[in-house]
Amino acid sequence: MHIMKKNNKIITGIIIAICFAVIISLFPSGEAEALTPRVMMTEYSLSKDVIYPGDDFKVSITLKNTSRNKIMNLKASISSDNGEFLPLNGTGSSYIAEINGEAEEELEFGLQAVSSLEDKSYKLKLKIEYEDWSKGYTVNETIYVPVKQKTEVMVTDTYIAEEEIRLGDNIEIVSTINNVGGADIYKVKATASGENISEATTYVGNIKAGKSANIDIITAATALARIDRNENKIVITYEDIDGNEYSEKVYIGNDGRINVIEQDFSDIIQVKQDTRKKMTDIDKLLIIIASVVVLVILFIVIRVLKRKKIEREFD
Repeated sequence: MHIMKKNNKIITGIIIAICFAVIISLFPSGEAEALTPRVMMTEYSLSKDVIYPGDDFKVSITLKNTSRNKIMNLKASISSDNGEFLPLNGTGSSYIAEINGEAEEELEFGLQAVSSLEDKSYKLKLKIEYEDWSKGYTVNETIYVPVKQKTEVMVTDTYIAEEEIRLGDNIEIVSTINNVGGADIYKVKATASGENISEATTYVGNIKAGKSANIDIITAATALARIDRNENKIVITYEDIDGNEYSEKVYIGNDGRINVIEQDFSDIIQVKQDTRKKMTDIDKLLIIIASVVVLVILFIVIRVLKRKKIEREFD
């Protein structure tokens, strides 16, 4: 009797094992794997198109539970290898109690780019820790954050070389471009234009970060100065490494006013007056004496020639 009970238990165990094996075989291997929780980052976005050193910005992350099973106690932490980005609030971590199977959740992290960053892309590491009813899991993701240095110029020491400018005169305008940004600038040029000067352009070239370049423009005075307004200026244009164009404007002269005056023709008038001046008595006497001398010389020459002619005839 005891042996029969023991055999029944064995047979029952075998039957259960066979049934379990049959049930497992009914599921394809892919579906069986899908029962294991898998949380992954499906997308991320930055709150700013361009991030400069020292900027605050936000990283938005979408997490998806790709399995059918619910996960729990999810902790997401964001960090950088060398502290290039600092969390604005807390420690850079976020917590989600649970995510149902095949559901999504969004997280947002506030960060600040350190002011000493260079012009390049940096890595942000996202660490995701979660668990199901049986064990815990860890997933590591990478986010790339491009950082750009600001391009900025300052125009100084702008002046006009000539002290007095008359209508039609050439004007030499001198100035200095200072690259005070953190990035090199390219294709720099300066154009002078305004209401009483002609437009003129000079090409400067490229200027490295922290360096300066000189501007020397030759233009011409085209109109007299107006009392109400004379907007004369230099416009600096340049590009960054990506080809984006920027410009900076500085006024010439006294808030854009160049004092152009009429030409002085007094010297020419004086010369004309001098040429029309009447002769004095002395001038007349000298002319008479010179005329007499010329006549005497001419008379003597004629007498000499006649005498020689007579002498030849007698010979």
